[in-house]
Amino acid sequence: MKFKSVLLATIALAAAQLHAQESAPQQLLKLVQSYTEAQRDFEPSKIDAIVTRDFYEVSPLGEVDPREKVLGFYLPANKREAPTMEVSEPAVQVFGNTGTVVVKLSGSVTVNAEKRNFALRAGYVAVNEGGKWKLASAQYTGIRPTQPR
Repeated sequence: MKFKSVLLATIALAAAQLHAQESAPQQLLKLVQSYTEAQRDFEPSKIDAIVTRDFYEVSPLGEVDPREKVLGFYLPANKREAPTMEVSEPAVQVFGNTGTVVVKLSGSVTVNAEKRNFALRAGYVAVNEGGKWKLASAQYTGIRPTQPR
């Protein structure tokens, strides 16, 4: 019985160390992916857990939305068909307890029975609060489609 307890404790410690060894850039990229999924699924409780108390978001139109407005937008009552979304081309930097993440968000949405592709460049600032990364801001800039030659 004592052997089983020691074995279980050793396995639990090894698993915790493995998780702790995940690099900050990997943690930040997972955070952005989780945020994108929570937006897509209209899950304000998940968004709330991911963002700081003073979070803000800058839309592709230049509107600055504070945290409460962002959470209100994603209430289940406001849910509509979400576009498919892919996170790619990550660039991650870490400076102590602050990190930046720039990604390409691309996807498609159907409007009036017509499928439209789109792409955005998204920039995020994250801070490490008590050992947990959270997003402090997000900014989205549209990427123009390439024109046929």
